[in-house]
Amino acid sequence: MQREGSRVRINAELVRVSDGTQVWTGTYEPELSGILGAQGQVAQGVAKALAVRLLPAQEARQAVTRTVNPEAYELCLRGAALWKTMKNDELATAHLFFEQALKSDPSYAPAYAGLAWVWMARQQMGFVPVAEGVPRAKEAALKAVHLDGNSSAAHEALATVLTWGEWDWTGAEAEWTRALELDPNNDNGQAYYAHYLAHRGRASEGIRHSDFAVKLDPMNALNHALRGMVLIYLRRFDDAIAAARTAISLRADLSISYVCMQRAYMAKGMRDELLADQRLRISRDPERVAAFNKGLAEGGYEGAQRAIADVLAARFERTQDPSSVSLWGIALRYLGAGDNERALSWLQKAYDYHDSDLPYTNAPPWDRLHDDPRYQALLRRIGLAIYE
Repeated sequence: MQREGSRVRINAELVRVSDGTQVWTGTYEPELSGILGAQGQVAQGVAKALAVRLLPAQEARQAVTRTVNPEAYELCLRGAALWKTMKNDELATAHLFFEQALKSDPSYAPAYAGLAWVWMARQQMGFVPVAEGVPRAKEAALKAVHLDGNSSAAHEALATVLTWGEWDWTGAEAEWTRALELDPNNDNGQAYYAHYLAHRGRASEGIRHSDFAVKLDPMNALNHALRGMVLIYLRRFDDAIAAARTAISLRADLSISYVCMQRAYMAKGMRDELLADQRLRISRDPERVAAFNKGLAEGGYEGAQRAIADVLAARFERTQDPSSVSLWGIALRYLGAGDNERALSWLQKAYDYHDSDLPYTNAPPWDRLHDDPRYQALLRRIGLAIYE
């Protein structure tokens, strides 16, 4: 594809891999506003060359002829690339892009879907309280669905809010299903639906969606990191670490990759590796560094985990702001310290504040609490499956 001004030139070529024979070619030169129709024409050309019979729903999608506002379309592409970094500054820039897209086209559903993702990412990463992020995300997602009920991105955004924001598992299932019916090649939807399935006790099914997401976009670091998280559910810890490392090699500043690696290290009992990674991750926080070093010297691995948890717990007690620290993360550190009582106590606090990480409480290393009835009761309240 090449772009010149407002026009796009698409040279499509279908080649038989076994012998290099050219099966079909097609050239299209639409205005950027007609890019959706051109995409459908290319797909129809390939299908015809392969003598593939499209299903009615697929034919309807490929026959799209509506135009888009070129400026809104491009702004949304830029916003979509930025929000996936999960970094606060880039989420803010993505937000601006989506808002600018709506100024160009107030009825452009993908811009509202993008805003929903921005707000969900903000609350997931602790940049805003859940009580602020989820309502704003849901408002934007519902607006997207209202404007375009046939938009996979719109239904995916709403499914995300219902999954991590409201724990409405039944409603979320319907939205995930609809999103992937509309666009099975939505790699972001495939990657996150895999997590939904893992929360619901269907990780073996989920990993197939994770694998497909990576196949659809193998250069997307987020897809690899998200796949690693599903592998942890399956207790394939070495594979999860490998997935996290692949993600890091593609984008070194994606924080979820390091989260995945730490959880796999902890679940597998790789204490030296976890300590080394933690030391690096807290290096810009002098208070945590001092506590970590003191705890490690006095109590080894467990002492270091307890010391970090104590620092974060004290911060929360001072501020009472659940967006300033991860309550779920505090519980995880106490779990690492072998203090199950405090781990359960902080899990309850996380539940009270609707911490967005709670859906991951049924994955390793939390299975160390498997036989505790309080842990099982918490999973049931959230609506999570209990893995055996």
